[in-house]
Amino acid sequence: MKKFKNFLLLLLAIQANFVFSGEIQTGNPEREKTNKDAMGESFFKKFTKFQEMIADEKYVEARAGLEGLETKSRLNGYEKAVVNQFIGWIESAEGKYVAAAERFKVAIESDALPNQAHFSLMLQTAQMLIGGGEYKRGIDVLTKYYKVTDKITDSTFALEANAYSQMKNYKKAIPILKKAIGLSEEPKEQWNYLLYSLHMELSQFQQASKVLEILISINPNKEEYWKRLSGVYFNLKKDDKALAALVVADKNGMIKDEKERLRLFRMYAFLGTPYKAGKVLEQGLKSGVIESKFKHWKTLGEVWYTASEMDKSLAAFDEASKAATDGKIDFRRAYIYFDREDWPRVKSALKSAIEKGGLEDKKVGQAWLLLGMAESESDNRSGALKALNMAAKFPSTRNSAVQWMDHIKDKIKREKAAANRQRILDQASDSEVMDAE
Repeated sequence: MKKFKNFLLLLLAIQANFVFSGEIQTGNPEREKTNKDAMGESFFKKFTKFQEMIADEKYVEARAGLEGLETKSRLNGYEKAVVNQFIGWIESAEGKYVAAAERFKVAIESDALPNQAHFSLMLQTAQMLIGGGEYKRGIDVLTKYYKVTDKITDSTFALEANAYSQMKNYKKAIPILKKAIGLSEEPKEQWNYLLYSLHMELSQFQQASKVLEILISINPNKEEYWKRLSGVYFNLKKDDKALAALVVADKNGMIKDEKERLRLFRMYAFLGTPYKAGKVLEQGLKSGVIESKFKHWKTLGEVWYTASEMDKSLAAFDEASKAATDGKIDFRRAYIYFDREDWPRVKSALKSAIEKGGLEDKKVGQAWLLLGMAESESDNRSGALKALNMAAKFPSTRNSAVQWMDHIKDKIKREKAAANRQRILDQASDSEVMDAE
């Protein structure tokens, strides 16, 4: 239904452009009608009344009158042609395109109408047939028209091209549509858009990109063209141009929704510009255009990490942690905080990772080991030993955990021994002072 609606819009545009169009001369000899009949006075009086009904959109009454005139009166060839012509217009106004074409056909075959009306009716017949889905018949009428008319307008070629496109004969439609566009005295946006669509149907991306560039020159404020141009460039592996098209669209306020913002982000990331990618995603999240959820914050953390923006990366990972259903992101946060020797945040992240779960055994062991090390660096030896004892339960971290525990225990022993020596020295010193007294 949508496709048919688009066709009707194009058909209306073609009809409207018949008056303002470029044309070519055919060189065909001038038509001379074989039927020399003329309209009689009696017929004219009756016919004028039905014309007025049609002008007032009283189609039912007008049709009944014209059909009665056709059946009850002895009409000559010209009068019969005129009656069928006007009944055809009524059929057309009521959306009965094929029925209208049949009426027009009768009028044409009478060969009684003057050239302007005859040729115009041939075109209308083609339009009605194509509008009614009779594409092949419509093209056949145009072929006959080309052989007798003295000129062909750009709009007529556009009509023929559209008929071929409806038949999915895209290769046939393209050169005819190009002829229409070439004849046109001014750029026609709809025709160029149809040409773009035909090239896309044939996966002719290079040609499609050229037409899109023309469409943008016609209507630079239409965001759809910029987005489509970016997509076509991407298919052509012209990644820089694909990104450039999106950037221009963004600067003109055309990249508005989440889908398009994410597309711009991915293009920056794909082309190795993580900082700009991060800015796009961060702005989208903060403005609410991009949904604030775990996946997006995690991605932002990763892209900031790639851009060596550690503060921004951690801030994004911290946001991701709030929505995380397992401890994987907290485990990752802990490693970054560990490199920065931010022991309080290391411990907080690791405890959160262990509590949320979802880690494989190897990482659980690593989490306990890192927690033990962080507690040790924070001078919380009891907490360190508890964490290291847990790490020692996992094969992957057992040896490291035991070594750390031995290190802490040795340090405790050395400190106790040093404390004992110092106490003995302090006692001896006190004793000497007393003896001296």
